[in-house]
Amino acid sequence: MFTTQILNIDTDSIADKVFRLQQYWIPRSDEFPFYTLGRCTYLDGKTPAYHEEIKTLNPILLKEFGDTYHIIIDYLSNQFKEPIELNSSLAHPSFHIFISSPFLLTHAGLWHQDYPHLTLDLGDVDPYSFTIAIKLPTGGGGLDFIDNNKQKYLPYQEGSIIGHSGEIIHRMASLKKYIPDEYRITMQGHLIRINGVLTMFW
Repeated sequence: MFTTQILNIDTDSIADKVFRLQQYWIPRSDEFPFYTLGRCTYLDGKTPAYHEEIKTLNPILLKEFGDTYHIIIDYLSNQFKEPIELNSSLAHPSFHIFISSPFLLTHAGLWHQDYPHLTLDLGDVDPYSFTIAIKLPTGGGGLDFIDNNKQKYLPYQEGSIIGHSGEIIHRMASLKKYIPDEYRITMQGHLIRINGVLTMFW
């Protein structure tokens, strides 16, 4: 199931950096304002764009969010009782960015499980997914998931990291209250074991 923990991170500073890097936001929907900061496996897969863009963006992400990565790695290393590494040939964890829209009041994300490691042919040893809530709209934000054939809701809290195996059927929950010009920003990432080493990527 899920694990949650509040991290010692400055969510306002992280959000400011995400906004400053807006030139690297990639629009992901024609129906509502949804962006990612850079490329990610589940949307870009084994494409030339994924592998080419990370050559430029990974160093930028490492420069801007290196201290955040360090905190995440420390937390996850303590959870798993072993070192965790970044890999420059894979996209570093980055961000989902949603701008408030009335559309999101009645539409949630798609139900899914997380298999980015299989998309990239990284094997299937010790998969893990995590989300860190950076900025939430007034009505909050969270995750819908299926437990014992029942739909449940897990609310997010800014600064919290939510971890799970990726096998739980889940989706982004719908917006609870619409206020214009608000943002839902989360950092997304995964782990998989590569050559014996737990590796963090997106």
